[in-house]
Amino acid sequence: MKEQIKRFVERAEDALGDARHLYQNERVLAVANRAYYTVFYCVCALLASEGIYPDKHQTARAKFSEFFIENARFDVQASKIVGNSFAARQAADYDLDAFISDAEARLLLDDAKTFYDLTLTYFAQNPVA
Repeated sequence: MKEQIKRFVERAEDALGDARHLYQNERVLAVANRAYYTVFYCVCALLASEGIYPDKHQTARAKFSEFFIENARFDVQASKIVGNSFAARQAADYDLDAFISDAEARLLLDDAKTFYDLTLTYFAQNPVA
């Protein structure tokens, strides 16, 4: 695996661990941030495997859809995880009135884990030299 892709995957793994820790400590708003970054770093790893290095989150989301959803490498549910995690992170980070229930935080965490696992499976099936 290319070094940069490996580093993105390692960051995703770290963010997932952070999200778990925050969830266990009932820091649900912070879970949204770290769950999103788990997904974001996975998206960056996937895009890097295509030689794409977006400079904005919106660009990363759009390019992920273009290169991985539209050609069915990932199913639409993966795209929903990306969109939902982004929306939750935006609300948690920037809306002072944001509320995330324990159940919503658990879903964000589970979705981040699912996306991380999908990314690892993708790379196992499509090795990068």
